[in-house]
Parts: sequence; structure tokens; C-alpha cells
Amino acid sequence: MRAVVIGGGIGGATAALALAEVGVEVEVHEAGARPVEDRGWVTLGPAAMTGLDQVGVADSVRAVGFPVTKVRNVDIATGAVSGFARSEPTHRYTSTHVWRQDLVSILRNQLEELGVPCHYDSAATAADLDGDVIVGADGARSATRRSLGNLVDPAYTGEIIRYGHHPSPVAGLPTGVLHFWRHRTGVAGYVGDARDGSFWFSRHQSDSPTSTIDLPTMIAPLRDTPVATALDSSWVSRPIALYDLDPTDVWHRGHTVVIGDAAHALSPAAGRGATSSIEDAIILAKHLRQHQFAVYQALESFTSNRRPIALAAYRPTPGQRPVAATAEELDLRAQPSGERSAAGPGVPRT
Repeated sequence: MRAVVIGGGIGGATAALALAEVGVEVEVHEAGARPVEDRGWVTLGPAAMTGLDQVGVADSVRAVGFPVTKVRNVDIATGAVSGFARSEPTHRYTSTHVWRQDLVSILRNQLEELGVPCHYDSAATAADLDGDVIVGADGARSATRRSLGNLVDPAYTGEIIRYGHHPSPVAGLPTGVLHFWRHRTGVAGYVGDARDGSFWFSRHQSDSPTSTIDLPTMIAPLRDTPVATALDSSWVSRPIALYDLDPTDVWHRGHTVVIGDAAHALSPAAGRGATSSIEDAIILAKHLRQHQFAVYQALESFTSNRRPIALAAYRPTPGQRPVAATAEELDLRAQPSGERSAAGPGVPRT
């Protein structure tokens, strides 16, 4: 079997690695350049780390990131405090916070180490490419999604966000704990690490994605937290309007399928974007193998499996714990009941 992945970001690169792991010949087409330049970061859930472990990069990601062991929620209006651990049953790793460019670089390096052809600065679309299966991992504005007849556009969530980073952790707050402060006009958050410093954000409600909310207004909720000491000497992003994508429309047609943000883009408020893309990538490869590389059946099965998860994550209730795949669901090597050995190019590697 031959597969083509459109998009070499987190979801696309993971999908290519997972497909290679189950014995598929795969290549990647990425619109951007090979070097990754991105000042953003992600907090990967335990399931995402299990998925990355399946393709051999979890330890490398953990080495450049840091563990996030807990979430702590504070309602500023009521003073109510809640929280939960960021470890999950069946998963080896806790959540991990990592610079996005480090994560993508590790994934792309692994592709190159395995000899997977990666075409950067590529304008290729699904119509230009030939493969037994084409995987669109080309983001929330996906041309692959439109080629399937899914013309749903990302919708503005009603919030604008700014991110900030300081090279030192904030005194008075434990490292490796993701803090949220919820207030009447949005949510502010922070996580810190002794090596990597302070990462903070502030989300603010806004009637329009083009509204200008000044920086002092956006970060005012953090002035009443220990993060205040880092604010004025932090790097701060521009204001970013937040969008998400309704996951109920078409995800696949013929031999083409969309995954990750191309199928169900999430606002950072959901805390699931990168994790969900990694889960999609692993589970797609697993379903192809389990259906003995019968593409239509595999894509039907994949969509039936993943759409309920996407719906649960779409505009969740504030404070709702994300739904995640189990380690068993992400196990590429597990032999499903009744599966017979296949011969030829679709044989999983041993």
C-alpha cells in the first residue's frame, strides 16, 4: 500500500510515522519550509505521549519538554478551587509541555531517519497526488477537506488570546502544574518549569475577531496572581482570534480522509488540539492495518471511532476533563481478535 500525507505538522508527521510503522509506503507534502520557526507551545496529554511512543519519539519529546502533573482551576468570582492529575490510567507518561517547533522538528527528523520522502514548500493538493490513501492533515483551512465536499469553515469562538513567556519560573507557584484562573470575561493560565521558565496566556471575550483589546486589559486578571511578577518582562504575542471547526460534516470520500484540525479544529480552550491530532494519526494507521488495508472499510471505521471523541471536545463545558484514547486503543502492534497475517507490502514491520 502507498499513502500520501498532505501536511507535515504535528498530525501529518505523526500520521506518516504511524503509517510507516504498520508497513505502508508513505510520503509527505508540506506547504511550509523544512526549518520550523514557531514561538508557540503545546501541552500534550498522556494519550498523545503514548501515541508518540508508538512511533519512537516520546522520550525525545520528553527530553526537550517538561512534565505537567496537575491541573488547578480557580474561579476568581467565587473562590472555588478544583483540579485533577494529568496522569491517566493505562498511560506511561503524564502530560508534557513542549515548544511546538521542538516537537515538529523531532517528528520530521524521525521521518528523515526512516527514509520517508518529505517534500517541503509543496503546493500539491489531493487532486495532484496519487496513492492508495491520501491523508489530509493540512490544518483548519484545509484544501483537502474542501475537496471532499466539506465546505464548513472554521467559526470564531468569541475569544481573543495573547501568549507570554518569561525565561524564569514564577516564585510562589509550583512547577509542572497548569493553573487556570476563570473570570467573568475569560480565562488566564500559567505553567512553569525550572529550566524552561514561565508560560502564560490570557483569553478574553470579544464580539469580533478584529476587535482591538489593549494588552493591559487582557492581562489584568493575571495582575492578581503570582504571575504578575513576570508580566512586564515577558515576551508577549500579538492578539490571536480563536476559531474552531464543527466536526459533523464529511471526513472521507473515496480514498481520501482528513484528520486533526482539517477534520475538527479545536480552540485552545479545549486543551485537545495537538493531542487529538496525534490520536487521529495513530488510530488511522491502526484501522488500516486491522482492516487489512481495505481503504473504504478502514476510513469508515476510523470516522465512526473518532467522531464521537471530536464531538465531545467541541466547545466543551469550562473545566470539563478531556476525553482521551486509552493505551490499548493507541497500540499499533496489538493483534486484533481474528486478524490473519497478510503478505506483501502491507505487512506490519516487526
